[in-house]
Amino acid sequence: MKYKTQAIEFEADVDNGIIRIPDKLKDQVGGQVKVIVLSENTVKSERNSKTFSAISINTKGFVFNRDEANAR
Repeated sequence: MKYKTQAIEFEADVDNGIIRIPDKLKDQVGGQVKVIVLSENTVKSERNSKTFSAISINTKGFVFNRDEANAR
């Protein structure tokens, strides 16, 4: 027996562990299904948030030697 694999995507709310299939898709979904859940919940980081501030460096008079840099 051959099975046709079909991917159907929709967004739904989870209500007490139940995901309801939208009415317009119920005819396409039946029998055994494979469910992959991508949760969009925001997880708050417990680490301290650190910021990076840009710095400015005066490079006037600096001579760049490409061969010397590549030798390193």
